[in-house]
Amino acid sequence: MAAVTFLATASVGSAAALGGITDAGEVDSAAERVITTGEGLLFPIEPSPMCEVLNNFGGHSKAQGAGQHDGVDIGAMEGQEVYAVADGVLEIQHTDPDTSAGLGWRLWVDNPIDGPVQYRYYHLAGFADGLEEGSVVTKGQVIGYVGDTGNASPGGWHLHFEVRPGPKQRYGSPEPVDPVPLLDIPTICNVY
Repeated sequence: MAAVTFLATASVGSAAALGGITDAGEVDSAAERVITTGEGLLFPIEPSPMCEVLNNFGGHSKAQGAGQHDGVDIGAMEGQEVYAVADGVLEIQHTDPDTSAGLGWRLWVDNPIDGPVQYRYYHLAGFADGLEEGSVVTKGQVIGYVGDTGNASPGGWHLHFEVRPGPKQRYGSPEPVDPVPLLDIPTICNVY
C-alpha cells in the first residue's frame, strides 16, 4: 500500500539534517521513520509561480503563542489542490475555520504502514468530496484545497504542513520534525 519507501536505517548525515542524532551519536528511531530514499515525499501542492516555501520550522508561531512553529508554510493560490504526500488513513477532519488554536480547517493523515508517521495539513479552504474520518487516501490524491482559515491573514493563502513521526499518544502528539529536507520541492518554488 505504501508509495513512499522509508529506510529501515538512516545515515548519520541524513538524520543529523533532521536533528535526529542522539547524544550517543546514534540515529534516533523517530528520524529513521521519515528519512526517504530518492525523490522524498511528494510535494503537497501543484507547483506554480506563486509557490513559496517558508522554511520556518522551529521559529516563533502566532498559533502557539510563544511556542515554536511545528511545520512549514507553503504559499499558494486560493483554492489550489492539496495532495496526500503518502498513503494513509484520514484520522482527523476538523472544520472550524475560526478555531482558537489558529489552525482552521485541517486534516491529519496517519501512515501506519511505514511508520507510524502523521502528516498534517492546516488552513484549508475545504476538503475533497467524499473524504471522512477513516477514509483511506493514496499518495497524490486530492485531499483538500489551500485556504486562509484559522489565524492565517485574510488573503494569506497557504498550506501549513507538518510531519510527526512516532506512535499515537493518548495525550499530546508525537514531536514534529522539519519537513523541508523530506519533501521533493519543485525547482519552480522559492524556499526562504
